[in-house]
Amino acid sequence: MAAPQHDPELFDELMRSELRRQPISRYAVATLVSGLMGGLLAPVFAVVALVRIRKQRQRGLVLVICGMVAFAGWMGFLGYKISTGTAWWQQRAAQGGLPEGGVHGFDLAAGDCFWAPPASGASDVLRRSCTEGHTGEAFEVLPLGEGPMPDILDVYQRSLARCEADARQLPDVRVQVVTPTADSWNKGKHLAVCYYRFATEMTAPAR
Repeated sequence: MAAPQHDPELFDELMRSELRRQPISRYAVATLVSGLMGGLLAPVFAVVALVRIRKQRQRGLVLVICGMVAFAGWMGFLGYKISTGTAWWQQRAAQGGLPEGGVHGFDLAAGDCFWAPPASGASDVLRRSCTEGHTGEAFEVLPLGEGPMPDILDVYQRSLARCEADARQLPDVRVQVVTPTADSWNKGKHLAVCYYRFATEMTAPAR
């Protein structure tokens, strides 16, 4: 009796149908969004996404790749700016406009103005008087509770949602948030800082 023949095209179509039924990893989506914004959390999201894609048979590999390509582009651009001495902090230093030293984003209080990073995440900033040139203004500090650190993506999404809900509607302003990493959480930084990211340099408070 002849062995049954398998149709390769039918098998491939069945495999594609099976893959389409798998959920898209939300970490893959987070990698893409963070990478496009130049967010420093993009590599973290990418690692988690790849693990879940492999172990839980989720989709989203293309999103991870695109997100990391965008992130690499941002890092290459930043490296170029630093190497040519044209990064914003280097330009401000050359003009004598930088305050000595900086502070971590978690050290900001509501109403503090500063030179803001381009994307959300944990970052050092340069605090400024609100009557001097600045691109960011903190408007709320959110306590995140005690205990072990929650899922890093949940912390970011929930904190940003709370910030956006509490923010004033201002033209040409993006709401961003400083969120903890595992390292800063272990050091006791159980908080998030909401801030306005202005499209142009400001010389007056937004409040």
